[in-house]
This record gives sequence, structure tokens and C-alpha cells, in this order.
Amino acid sequence: MGSKFSAIINRLFEYPIKRKPICFHRQEDFTSTGEPIPRSDDVAKEPPTEFKIELLHDQCFRYEKLVQTFYARLLEQRRHAKQMQEKDKRWPVLKILEKLPGWNEMTISNLHSLFLLFDNQKTGMLSHPDFCAVLESLGDSSSADLRKVKFDEADGDGDGWITYDEFLDLLYNFTPPEGGELSGVAKLCYDIAENVRFVSSLSIGEQLEYGLF
Repeated sequence: MGSKFSAIINRLFEYPIKRKPICFHRQEDFTSTGEPIPRSDDVAKEPPTEFKIELLHDQCFRYEKLVQTFYARLLEQRRHAKQMQEKDKRWPVLKILEKLPGWNEMTISNLHSLFLLFDNQKTGMLSHPDFCAVLESLGDSSSADLRKVKFDEADGDGDGWITYDEFLDLLYNFTPPEGGELSGVAKLCYDIAENVRFVSSLSIGEQLEYGLF
């Protein structure tokens, strides 16, 4: 009996044992009957039809049209904003020109540069000597007494200083207009500004020809 039992044990050890791998499957990969559900990547992709291709082209065209419309509106808004910004910058000058007919933006710009140049104290105001220096730079030949009288008339609070607005009014009305036309200092301011505009429009070669160097 013992010999038979040993023979059975020896045969078991001699029999080749193959281990099978353990596989785990998700329940959702099988139907209720146990059949495997085909995965999306296992299904053969259906070739696109002409209708689908045409639909895709139409969608691309609409998208490009939408993008073009967006950028067109954006560009228009930027142009409008720039125009409004330029208008805001010019608004103070336009208000000044309403009170000083005959002058233009170039005249105001040139006089503003002169005002800043002779504002030695950097206070935004000019004293009587500063104003006289401006007249000298313009080439005015009026008397010292007349300059003093005109300056005192423009100095509303009598503190010996005139502001930028008072400075413009003083130059414009220093010599009353004749027949609605600029004259005297006002005409001088206009002519000098126009000369500056003309010189600024010339090239360096043209300035050399006119002997400006």
C-alpha cells in the first residue's frame, strides 16, 4: 500500500504543471449575455461621405468669416478710439481758436513753445520782463510804456504775472484788428508760425538751398 502511494506522489511531481495567467475584465466590457462589447478603436472607421466633407468645408468657411468680422470690428473700434483721443487732445486748442479768430493751431503751438521757453521760474506764468522778452523774440518794436500798459491790462489780479490764457489774449489784442483782419503783434505771431511750418516741411537739402544753415 505504501509503495502505491509513493508511486502516485512521484507521478504528480513528474507531471508538467503550466500556470495560466490571471486576467481581469471589466463588467461593462460585456453584455448581459456575456458577449464581449466591441471597443470603439476596434470598429472600422466609416470613410467620410461627400456630404460630411461639404459640411466640414462650410463650417470652416463660417469660422473664417467670423474671425474676419471680429478683427474688422476690432480695427474699426481702435480707429474710432484713436480719433476720439486725437479730438480730446485738440479740444483745448479748438476752444482757444474760437476766441481768437484768424489764428490756427500752428500759431497756438508756436506761442505755447515761446511761453514755456520764457517761463524762467517754471510757474506757468510770465512776468512783465518775460513778456517783453517774448515780444523782442517776435520782432515787435513797440515802446516800453505801451508794453507796460498792455501788460497791466491783461494782469487781471494785479499780481505782476500773467497766465497762459492771459498771455494769448494779450498778444492777440495787443494791436486791435483792423477791419476784421489780424494786425500788429497778432499778425506777427501768425506770420512767424507759418514760416516755422514752411521751414519744417523742407528737406535738409532744400533748407541748404534757402540758406537756412
